[in-house]
Amino acid sequence: MRMSQRQLFLQALRALLRPISRFCLKRSIRLQDFIEIAKSVFLEAAAEQVRLQGAIVSTSRLSVITGLHRRDVMRLFNKQESKLGTDTSLVARVIGQWQQDPRFSSKSGKAKILKLEGKCSEFTELVRSVSKDLNPYTVLFELERIGAVSRQQGTICLQSAVYVPTGDVAQGLSLLAADSADLIAAVDENIFSPKELPNLHIKTQYDNLCVENVPEIRKWFLEKGEKFHKEARSFLSKFDKDINPKLKNKTGGARAAIATFSFIEEKMEQSTKID
Repeated sequence: MRMSQRQLFLQALRALLRPISRFCLKRSIRLQDFIEIAKSVFLEAAAEQVRLQGAIVSTSRLSVITGLHRRDVMRLFNKQESKLGTDTSLVARVIGQWQQDPRFSSKSGKAKILKLEGKCSEFTELVRSVSKDLNPYTVLFELERIGAVSRQQGTICLQSAVYVPTGDVAQGLSLLAADSADLIAAVDENIFSPKELPNLHIKTQYDNLCVENVPEIRKWFLEKGEKFHKEARSFLSKFDKDINPKLKNKTGGARAAIATFSFIEEKMEQSTKID
């Protein structure tokens, strides 16, 4: 018997929730906490949908859309939640701007050594080119903390072209949330609102690799990924109004994202013992 679209959605939701459930159980997050967060996020998403439709957000409307009791809507909707962490994209954007903006990089895309001292320093100009709301010293602290830059005699040098928040819980989870949102949006569009050219969604996997070669594979992934994203930044920066002054008469606002990740599960092959 063919499943209805609703049944397909619920089946997909079950599959999506499985890795999230494992993630929660591994970190002792109880079901009650999960349900409370799910209710709150449902309300946030419903309110966003209502605003996009040009309607007024009300308790009654949110209750009908989400299926939550009115008392839950009133209790949760205006509850202020602290953000997971600083915007992980900001650090990556500063690094990308440093490599692509001709004011701060060479023609080959190599980041220049920037003057650091003073309120109008080259580094301050770099940060301000990404966002005028950013504090250059806060960005500098974060870049130094992750080992992306080094300081010497009043200058700053970019040491790492790739931002990988290893060991940083807040930044790593924030990046996971942002990437998951983009992936789900891309798949949703491919299935339900397909464009003539679809969103890229490709996965390559082998499941019987030699454990001894895992370090070589990890290194290959990182090197190829860094090279690919360098090419992607070089290409996309040509069409970004914040970087290319020749585009001042064109309409801005479009956002494009391409993310890569690698994962290696080192399961040892079980040999069959013969007595």
